[in-house]
Amino acid sequence: MQGWQLCAGATLLMPSGNQGNHLHVALNDPCPFENYGSHASVILVNLSSIRDGLPYDTTCVLAAGAHPFIKRDSFVFYRNARIEQASHVVKLVERGVFSAHQPVSAEVLQVVKAGLYQSPFTKREFKQFRF
Repeated sequence: MQGWQLCAGATLLMPSGNQGNHLHVALNDPCPFENYGSHASVILVNLSSIRDGLPYDTTCVLAAGAHPFIKRDSFVFYRNARIEQASHVVKLVERGVFSAHQPVSAEVLQVVKAGLYQSPFTKREFKQFRF
């Protein structure tokens, strides 16, 4: 996607094994994190569709249409939050391994970020970060 840049609210599609691509949201502008070296990094969380009969994290549910990629009600999978070096993510977008997508709205970004601290499934190390 022309004009895409990695910043808070940016989204990208990342391969997820045989399940196709999942939409990931960057929660912060690239910056170094204490204990993670001097490289600028981002926290990424992915969205997963809610499936009938399967348990899911109810902390942050986004309705179908909350983002152009979201066709079914989806939840933020905080258990899989990850820290990635910004340069690595950008390089994989440039190579076509990851696909850039439209950013989430400011409102959606705020709800997703707040959920990182509220979800009982977020790993403790992520709850220390403030952005």
